[in-house]
Amino acid sequence: MGIESQSQVHQSIDPAAADAIFQTLSARWVLHILVALSKDDLRFTCLRREIPRISANVLTVRLRELEAACLVSRTTSPPPDSYQLYGLGPLAHGLRPALQHLEQWRIQLGVFGKT
Repeated sequence: MGIESQSQVHQSIDPAAADAIFQTLSARWVLHILVALSKDDLRFTCLRREIPRISANVLTVRLRELEAACLVSRTTSPPPDSYQLYGLGPLAHGLRPALQHLEQWRIQLGVFGKT
C-alpha cells in the first residue's frame, strides 16, 4: 500500500464507528464466542461446551447483541428436529483470520487454558 492509499484508509475510518466496534468486541465473552464460531457453526449447547465458564443467560444476551450487530447469524432447522444454529454473521466473516490468529496465539502461550 502506497503512502497516499494509507492516508485514504485512515481518513475513511469514522472514529465513532471504530469506537462502537471496539466497544462491542471488548464486551465480556464476545471474543470467546466469535473465536468458537470462527471454527464452525454451532448449536447453543455446543457453544456452551466450548465456553464452559459462561452462563446460559449471559450467552443468550451476548448472542442477541452480536446478532443485532450482524456479527452472529442464527438459523433454525425445520421440524421435527428444530434447533438454533449460530455462525459468524456477515460483518464477522472478515474477522475470521484475525480470530483464528488470536486462538493460535492463545494456544501457543498456554496461559489462558480452556475458557
